[in-house]
Amino acid sequence: MYFGVVHTIRDGERWEQMMANADLGALPAGVELMSTCTAADDSRALCLWRVQDRETLDGVLDQLVGDNAVNDVFEVSERSVIVAGHPAAV
Repeated sequence: MYFGVVHTIRDGERWEQMMANADLGALPAGVELMSTCTAADDSRALCLWRVQDRETLDGVLDQLVGDNAVNDVFEVSERSVIVAGHPAAV
């Protein structure tokens, strides 16, 4: 399953530090961060995740993001996902 997350960032400096120190190699099996980007003013960020279920993603976000942002999580239609380097869902 794919999930999009819009992060409303509470503190841009803390967010940048968290991103610089994030160990994405330590993500649980079956959890993949497909894409991420942060607004130029550090007010929001957008991420696309591939993960087996929402509960797993919520746990990862709690550990990774903590209270650095408010996370608006939504399920993404697989047929709409286009990520460079990954085959399109059929």
